[in-house]
Amino acid sequence: MSVLIHQFKALRFSFLLIFVVGLIMLGTLLGIHFYKDVPLEILTNDLAVIGDLPIYAGILSQSGVLLWSATAAICMYSVQFIRNKEHQKFIKASVYITLLLGLDDVFMFHETLFPSLGIHQKIVFLCYGIMMLLYLFKYYKLILTIDFLLFTLALGWFGISMLIDNFIRDVSPYITKLVEDGTKFIGIVTWLTFFARTCKEFQVRKDLKSTRFFTST
Repeated sequence: MSVLIHQFKALRFSFLLIFVVGLIMLGTLLGIHFYKDVPLEILTNDLAVIGDLPIYAGILSQSGVLLWSATAAICMYSVQFIRNKEHQKFIKASVYITLLLGLDDVFMFHETLFPSLGIHQKIVFLCYGIMMLLYLFKYYKLILTIDFLLFTLALGWFGISMLIDNFIRDVSPYITKLVEDGTKFIGIVTWLTFFARTCKEFQVRKDLKSTRFFTST
């Protein structure tokens, strides 16, 4: 009994967090259900079940979401073992960007949500671009000390996908769907690889600068 009491005291904040998160999610579902008159099964069931689709429907998109989540999880877990403060800030900022891009994939921010609020898709892309430029401006020196080729490739794949999405549409499904979504997926895989390697390196690196790729004068 003493062990249970001790664990309960040690985990009371964890229990509170679990309860609050669960309550917020369920409350949000009920709010949408009553406000928008949406059936609960639409809000709770798997998409394949709702649409009566085969299990492989949306497999590329679903896999991409899993990889976004994996990247964010690796970064969030690793940051506690990184000793350098600048490295920590970079990884934390990268978590926020990864979560935003992952949530955009899940809830279609730039395709549906923001346009439904009167914000054009190109404006959303512009905001994302400005966010990435600020991120690069702040951390480009640090990025040059690690596997910057992987990072550059990831941004390149994302850029190709965005160009096709905005300027090369209705040409062929092989271009507008396979190439557009395929390049984005390859970009996500590259993004995950970059941050998995970076988090591992930051955990063993003690100083801010490395001469592996970048030499400061």
